[in-house]
Amino acid sequence: MSDSGNAIPNFNFNSGVPGGLPDDWTLSSPRPASAPRFTLVEEAGKKALAICGSGDENGVGTLVARVVVEGGQTYRLSVRFRAPAEVIPTQHLLFSFFVGRTFNEGIFDFRQVGEGEFAGDNVFFVPGDGPLEAEVRIGCKFMTAGAVLIRKIGLEPVDPLPERLVRIACFEGWTADIAAWERALDAAAEHGADLALLPETFTGDDVMRTQQPIDGECGRLMTYKARQHRMYVAGTFFHRDEADGCLYNTGLLFDRQGDRAGRYDKFHPFSPELWEKGVTPGTEVPVFDTDFGRIGMMICYDSWFTDIAELVALKGAEFILFPNADYYRSLMPARANDNGVRIVCSSMYGTSGIWDTSGADVERPDADPSRHANNDRTFKEVIRKRIDGIEGIGLLLATLDLNQSPSAHNWGGPMRSAPGGRRNRREQKRLLYEDIQSQINKR
Repeated sequence: MSDSGNAIPNFNFNSGVPGGLPDDWTLSSPRPASAPRFTLVEEAGKKALAICGSGDENGVGTLVARVVVEGGQTYRLSVRFRAPAEVIPTQHLLFSFFVGRTFNEGIFDFRQVGEGEFAGDNVFFVPGDGPLEAEVRIGCKFMTAGAVLIRKIGLEPVDPLPERLVRIACFEGWTADIAAWERALDAAAEHGADLALLPETFTGDDVMRTQQPIDGECGRLMTYKARQHRMYVAGTFFHRDEADGCLYNTGLLFDRQGDRAGRYDKFHPFSPELWEKGVTPGTEVPVFDTDFGRIGMMICYDSWFTDIAELVALKGAEFILFPNADYYRSLMPARANDNGVRIVCSSMYGTSGIWDTSGADVERPDADPSRHANNDRTFKEVIRKRIDGIEGIGLLLATLDLNQSPSAHNWGGPMRSAPGGRRNRREQKRLLYEDIQSQINKR
């Protein structure tokens, strides 16, 4: 955080009388009597802003500083603060930036940088031309106890964000012919794919015929093609685990060197899988780090439940691989936009598809008139084609920009949009998961 380029007046709270508000900052609250207390304090000879819980679980308040920024410039909003154990930053704090009602941004994630010390930042482009009047806001909600200490908050011009592009390939159809899948992955590589996703149980869904070890023919195919083409390859097959003797519907991800980068066992088996085929449910929901971003996976019947997509998104996944036998296509925009992730779908019997974080289908982004993402830069170079010499296998490719992640209702930016998976845009006082669990377990 640079002091010299900081656009915020009194960004380090050095000016003002302890016990009052810092100079150049004003307090706003829809319920002043229950608002958290914002006050200037002095500690070890240095001043800082303290935010103290009001004792009222309904308390909401915002401290505002007026700033002037340049339209057409990229800025970094950053903050560092100290918080005790009873304060959860992503629930109780919100640091945001507004240009009237036309543009808004904020800090949505924090990292712990020491005991009780946190930092967060976000880089964004401010549209427009010339000087623009704006506001930096420090918000606090529902914090009944504890005190947050902020020594500095920054808003400084930085270089523009470059595109962060990844080319994705997905398939539709299936064949028991491994040689045909080799040619299909070759075709994906010829079109520059960074990652190729095969359908669920892509050599067939006959458990007795297709079940195999991790290093069986499906695993060997994926690792060989990943290494040959220096691209990530993912797919699923029925796997009999030697460790516990159980049968799983297992998804594997291989990296550009052909090494296994992740494994996910289907969490929600389709009822016939469980009762007739003997597939055991998985118990872990991992995310996988790649050289272009973090990804998660859900398999077929998983998509009928909200939990897998929500959990991997909260774990930082930027898109979800979704191999399936078939699926309800209309669910995908919701799964993507609810969680602020991209969905990449390969299907045995359905059509392949790719959706951005706003729920836009890359082939028909304007199909839903109620979508208002106000951003047409999330993907490009979309190709759908049949693969020569392989009957019944189709290929869909698109290049995604992972630095463009709008929601479906993006009114000037993420502060006036649908949450899109952002933790600190959940404005309820508590979550309902325990209530849901109690209803599921009801006798």
